[in-house]
Amino acid sequence: MAIVWSATIFLSAFLLFLVQPMMAKMILPMLGGTPAVWNACMLFFQTSLLAGYGYVHLLTSWVDPRRQVFVHLLLLAVPLLLLPIGIPTAWTFSDQTNPVLWVLLLLTVAIGFPFFMLSTTAPLLQRWFSWTNHPSARDPYFLYAASNAGSMVALLGYPFAIEPWVPLRGTQGLSQTMLWSIGYGVLVVLLGTCAWLLRREHVHGVAASTSRSKAPTGAPLSPLPMFTRLRWILLAFIPSSLLLGATTHLTLNVAAIPLLWVVPLALYLLSFILVFAKWSHANHRAMAMSLPVVLLLLMFNAMPFAPSLPYLVQLLLPLIGLSLVAMVCHGELARTRPATDRLTIFYLLMSIGGALGGLFNALIAPVVFSDIYEYEIMLVLAACVLPRLDGADPLWLSRWFASQWGPRVRDAGDLPWIAGVVLTAALCSALSYSLAQPPLILDAVLAGIPLLLSYACIRKPLHWGLALGAVLITATVISNRFDDPVLYRTRSFFGVLTVKADGPVHRLKHGTINHGMQRMQPELRRESVSYFHPAGPYGQVFAAFSGTESKKRIAVTGLGIAALANYAEQGQSLTFYEIDPAVVDIAQNPRLFTYYDDAIRRGVDLRVVVGDARLKMLEAPDGAYDMVILDAFTSDAIPVHLLTREAMEMYLRKLAPNGLLVIHISNRYLALEPVLGNLGNVLHLFGLKQFGTSNDAILQYAADIVVIAKEKEAFGALGKDPRWTPLQQSSTVGLWSDDFSNVVSAIKWSK
Repeated sequence: MAIVWSATIFLSAFLLFLVQPMMAKMILPMLGGTPAVWNACMLFFQTSLLAGYGYVHLLTSWVDPRRQVFVHLLLLAVPLLLLPIGIPTAWTFSDQTNPVLWVLLLLTVAIGFPFFMLSTTAPLLQRWFSWTNHPSARDPYFLYAASNAGSMVALLGYPFAIEPWVPLRGTQGLSQTMLWSIGYGVLVVLLGTCAWLLRREHVHGVAASTSRSKAPTGAPLSPLPMFTRLRWILLAFIPSSLLLGATTHLTLNVAAIPLLWVVPLALYLLSFILVFAKWSHANHRAMAMSLPVVLLLLMFNAMPFAPSLPYLVQLLLPLIGLSLVAMVCHGELARTRPATDRLTIFYLLMSIGGALGGLFNALIAPVVFSDIYEYEIMLVLAACVLPRLDGADPLWLSRWFASQWGPRVRDAGDLPWIAGVVLTAALCSALSYSLAQPPLILDAVLAGIPLLLSYACIRKPLHWGLALGAVLITATVISNRFDDPVLYRTRSFFGVLTVKADGPVHRLKHGTINHGMQRMQPELRRESVSYFHPAGPYGQVFAAFSGTESKKRIAVTGLGIAALANYAEQGQSLTFYEIDPAVVDIAQNPRLFTYYDDAIRRGVDLRVVVGDARLKMLEAPDGAYDMVILDAFTSDAIPVHLLTREAMEMYLRKLAPNGLLVIHISNRYLALEPVLGNLGNVLHLFGLKQFGTSNDAILQYAADIVVIAKEKEAFGALGKDPRWTPLQQSSTVGLWSDDFSNVVSAIKWSK
């Protein structure tokens, strides 16, 4: 019997996590490939999970067990009338600076009720299972491992086994939405089987009593202590927020590797699978012993003046930290899980913590913080909730502290010691920045001293966490006074944008991606640099179409610092399509960059349309542009929906008869040339490409540019230039469309 219950919970969790990337892929064409889209989706999923767990708690607390079965099966069948899932046809994107609420409303309308019903399966079936006479009925939490295993299979299976082979939607053959609908129908049958098995069992008296919040004896259950409730919420909140914070930190500050978001979520789910299975106390103790050391390393990496760790360490360390924090926090939840009479309230409080984590990262942090500070905040909170271990644990260095510093700290108290640690952090920070070029080892020592001194408070994890937070805040405040001048920093739904001055050169960065630079000396600011250097492919394109051959009407997706406006002259018009209003503010501010302002002064007709380029360009008349430039792919989190067959057909409609499509495909992790080659072949287009070279001496970056036209004659001088070669095709990546894209096949596995 347990196999049927496990299979039902497994399938429910599989469908629950399968629908998440499916819906994210459906709405990405409206919002682009930003990590904030995933954070907003996660917030919806977590709040829906909270609603489902709340429903289960109320249902099992106030409804007779046998009526529960009827009520739940009836509600479970309702979504069958709403299948297949999808975005309502009349739904359009609303131009907002922070469209999180729009995303939540869209997901609620599209999949709200089916997702809600799926979220109820795991806690409800565990509660029903506890009413049976099965030998494991006293501790049904092992079924939670089956739930998270189903989630893990869906998470890893979607990008590697489903997305590359099965189209998202379609009327012919199998599609992802059709497979999901079939899976939901099978789930209804399986859950009906569980209900039938439950009715066959003699549902003992405990079920009847506990369903009305009574103890087995018939007496009311004693109130659950408020401290226990808050502790469960906090232990669920920290890993949930850290999951999103670490994902954003990695994709913005370390490497925007495609599908990187899968790894943190997989580690998060794995922690649930392990701790709610047969997780021993020794294993939990080992995790709790290791976490302080990893937290110290993570804090060292976050210190502003600390030397950069090796790239691989920067990539792996946050993942290791997330794993240990999740294992310790979820391990504490599993260790303190209640008896079955409080099972539903336990899961409800856990889901409250998870939802609060998503709420904090998706709604509060982008408004309150100008950078990804929520990541470091969760590391500090993780230190505060460390479980206290025995004094003999070697990694806590208790013997050393007991003999050297322990008595002094105990005599003085932790607060004076923390004050001393903060003063030390200030002195070390000031000393590091006061030296012209300190050796890396000296910077490492200066960054490590205050962190190691804070370790003396490890006896009381709350005090240690406060000490770590105080050290990091002190170092950050001082670094802001000495570090490279930040001219402007803002945070929007689409990420953190920073403008820094490197001498006379201003640079715009989005995480680790350089989105443009300009020399600010009056005599040099008309010079194009970086990807747009005159000696590079972009310069060659505009040189080939200059003077009487110039393209008069140009559309550009992606504004950046308006560097392409530097090539425009009086009589030409440029329409920029930009999804992030914060980028528009930066490009139009002459104190930061002058390309936009200078073009206006030269008489260029400039226009900025805020919104997704593909959706907004649809509003332009057919044949409206002589040249369309796609410059939205230099970020490694590419908007895939701009490179599909449907998108390409739309660009071609907007081009004049001799129009030219120019696409910038420079990317560290994805090879996009064969994607365009395949599209060009199917649409009977002609394509050329040039992969540029870098020259740091003249501030030239390598730019990979593709030009596509309906006729060869439209290439002009480029068609005779030997530096421009035909596009290559590849059957491996397939033909990308709105319903099919295979990002995995486009990854540069060796560079």
